[in-house]
Amino acid sequence: MAFVCKTPPGTRKFPGHGLVIHAKVSGVSKMWNQGFDMYRVYLSAPGDLGREQDACRAAISAVNESDAMPRKILLVSVGLREAGQILESRSAVAENVRQCTYFVQLFEDEWGPNNLYRKIFHVAEECRDDANFPMREAIICLKAAPHETDPATLALRKELADRTDMRAFHFDKADNLKEQLMEVCRGWVREIVAAGGGAAASGQTA
Repeated sequence: MAFVCKTPPGTRKFPGHGLVIHAKVSGVSKMWNQGFDMYRVYLSAPGDLGREQDACRAAISAVNESDAMPRKILLVSVGLREAGQILESRSAVAENVRQCTYFVQLFEDEWGPNNLYRKIFHVAEECRDDANFPMREAIICLKAAPHETDPATLALRKELADRTDMRAFHFDKADNLKEQLMEVCRGWVREIVAAGGGAAASGQTA
């Protein structure tokens, strides 16, 4: 069974909290009206990872154009504009994570203010393991930190890298992250199609 976003993701569900759906509202609403199956992808990026978050959005956009949209599927990226906004938006963020089908955790050396991004990461884990939520996969993207010496941070990075219950990807530059996430997104689109979501691509049979 394919899980489809039940409310048009072109509108902000929690105004005033800085939570943004990274797509043009008019374009997303139009696609909703045209029968696209929409799947939210939450991008969690604590710390100074703005360029990397942009790379993730670019990867999702590219796969939408090449793989997803021809099959009436749209991956819609969701996230905060700035890491510090989680202080006033925690409950809104958690609720949005619960509505997402996929979760991408970027990490370099911190969990953001009051470690709140780690708590949101745990929300994603719980949703992934509960069939009552649409969450199907959470992945980790670890940015290289060759100059990191803090023992606690190194231990945390190792803990994330060694997890066996979710895929972990390593990258050093935003372009490398983009390439890897594009492959991940293509796999998600294939899984959605295999589960009966979307429609046959133009010129293909279902």
